[in-house]
Amino acid sequence: MLAAGALLVGCSSGDGGKAATATTTATISFDFSGDAATVGGKPLKASVIADTLAVFEAAPGALEQAFGTAELHQPGTDQPDPLIVADVLSTEIAVRLIEDELARRGLQVTDNAKALATTQVDAFFGDSLDGQPAYKQVLADRYAGYVTLDQALTGPPPSDATLRAEYDRDPKAFDLACSKHILVKTADEAKAILTELSAGGDFAALAKSRSIDTGSGANGGDLGCSARGIYVPEFETAVWDGPVGVVQGPVQSQFGYHVILVTDRRSRSFEDARQDIADSLAPEPFAALQEWLTKQWADTPVTVDPRYGTWDRDSGRVVPLGMKDDGVTVGSGPAPTSK
Repeated sequence: MLAAGALLVGCSSGDGGKAATATTTATISFDFSGDAATVGGKPLKASVIADTLAVFEAAPGALEQAFGTAELHQPGTDQPDPLIVADVLSTEIAVRLIEDELARRGLQVTDNAKALATTQVDAFFGDSLDGQPAYKQVLADRYAGYVTLDQALTGPPPSDATLRAEYDRDPKAFDLACSKHILVKTADEAKAILTELSAGGDFAALAKSRSIDTGSGANGGDLGCSARGIYVPEFETAVWDGPVGVVQGPVQSQFGYHVILVTDRRSRSFEDARQDIADSLAPEPFAALQEWLTKQWADTPVTVDPRYGTWDRDSGRVVPLGMKDDGVTVGSGPAPTSK
């Protein structure tokens, strides 16, 4: 599955970084002249790889975020790491496939897709690409294209009839329970808190001062309202089967001992639950794009110049020259291949 940072520069594997560490018995030298690959018969210039590497050489923080390493070069040399070269080329191949499909379908990138893309690039790289604004814009434009194609491949959202059928299948699945809790380490601490509450103690004040769940504790123990099935079994039973408005405890779970107060429990109409149902039926972001890309990798003729490795159409990645289980070794490389 494509992660948020996938396909930005060298994360086409979806792992957000380098999948392995290369070791070399000798330096592999790269010449970024001519074509690095062909995609569907169209050339992909090797200079694109060199330009990308130059950006990351000037932005080491972005390099580490994209590839999981702060070192661009092979040890003791000025030559780039073959795995990074292969990652960049893998991404460029995927980009060509996506851009060609956008053009074939006549799809226009929307303002919403552009805004989302800018947000994602900023979130992924932070300020590490601030010194490379032109390249940062390239990434945002690309990502907006990915969003646009993914939405086109995904198709329209579920109809009202589909949403209604999901609701009618089990209306109780959309009930809500609202609760607060105070979490402590021992049963004796929980019993002491119960005694203080019985004597008129303030639940919110005790949660703030005593709960080891600092997140909810800062909010007076408030956990908000939630549907069934999100808590550990012991807590779930107390929230859904215990009395409303009555303090319960101690309730032991893997996290410690809870003092629990259910403040409300209610059913929801279809209209109230509509958005949650739509969200639950929505596919994962980029699921459709990933499925489409997997098919393109298998069906589109792709050749890779042996200076950079070989093309593995099953994974949609360039395998660096001479890659073996123990790393990268020097070799002459096979002829350009689409498999």
